[in-house]
Amino acid sequence: MAFTIEDRPRSFVVSARLLTAIALLAMIAPASVSAQTPEPTAMATLAPTAASPLEIHATAEPAKVTIGTRFRYTLEIAAPPNVDVVLSQPTERIGDFEIVDFGDQPTAHRDGKTIVTRWFTLVGFDVGDHVLESPPVHYRRAGEGLTEAPGQKITVTVESLLAKAGKAADIRDIKGPEEFPVDWRPYYFVGGTLAALLALALLLYRVLNRERRGQPSQPPKPAHVIALEELDRLQRRGLIEQGAFKEYYSALSNIVRSYVEQRFAVRAPEMTTEEFLLSSARNGRLQSGHRSLLGDFLTESDMVKFARHVPTIADSERAFAAARRFVDETAAGVMPAPPSSSQEKVRAAG
Repeated sequence: MAFTIEDRPRSFVVSARLLTAIALLAMIAPASVSAQTPEPTAMATLAPTAASPLEIHATAEPAKVTIGTRFRYTLEIAAPPNVDVVLSQPTERIGDFEIVDFGDQPTAHRDGKTIVTRWFTLVGFDVGDHVLESPPVHYRRAGEGLTEAPGQKITVTVESLLAKAGKAADIRDIKGPEEFPVDWRPYYFVGGTLAALLALALLLYRVLNRERRGQPSQPPKPAHVIALEELDRLQRRGLIEQGAFKEYYSALSNIVRSYVEQRFAVRAPEMTTEEFLLSSARNGRLQSGHRSLLGDFLTESDMVKFARHVPTIADSERAFAAARRFVDETAAGVMPAPPSSSQEKVRAAG
């Protein structure tokens, strides 16, 4: 007797369809899992020892990048109570990688320890494996001086885009843009109107200010002259002899920051030390030697003002000499002009 699909029980047909669906899902599942595999992350942890009470945890995510691809480097320090942590802030590079951005996460508390976290956005342009060593971390116990904790090292791999692309000979350039006709008549009309209004305003200004032109105005004092006068006034106050080191360093750093704001048009009083150093490194207004001198001076001032560091009289006098030297060497007419935009393009192309 012949047996067809229609003669089979309905439960048998449903079971066959269910088995077919399960087999298809089993074939698709491995591909989905492999597609969602996260990028590898490089990390290293330094547990506290008798020599150092800090626990330092460094991570780079992802651990493998291509040329010019930014990645995040995070440094987390766990400190026990009664231990102060001072983080050094590089201004331009960490190892073989350039600093694009950085910041601090809010201080947290975990397992009775204070957690300090600083992150960096880095980018590299050299192919290969690069050892990334953490910036210096200092700590101080109560009644002791600053001590540097051992650093952490992790490896970040920079891969070539051409090597990953495989056959790159078949890549063809796109077509050039099509020329679009421009109607210049509205621009001529607007330009002529603006030129006429400007000429009329200039004529009225010359007529109304004819009598004032004969009276020369006093030029404003240069920024370096104001700064040197403030430095002399601070020296005459005798704060070092009185032992008022915190007030002395606060006044000294305010003078230098105000000078930089007026001299280089940088909003220095509204920035933290790290933000100001990174801003001066980006705009190229300060030479490398001057940035290093200013960074050391501001870091020492922050340690006195915020980390309860007690300097000696010799340290205070050396800080004053460094501030005066910075003003003298960067005064208008002394420091060479910053490189032009064309020179920067040539240097970037090289």
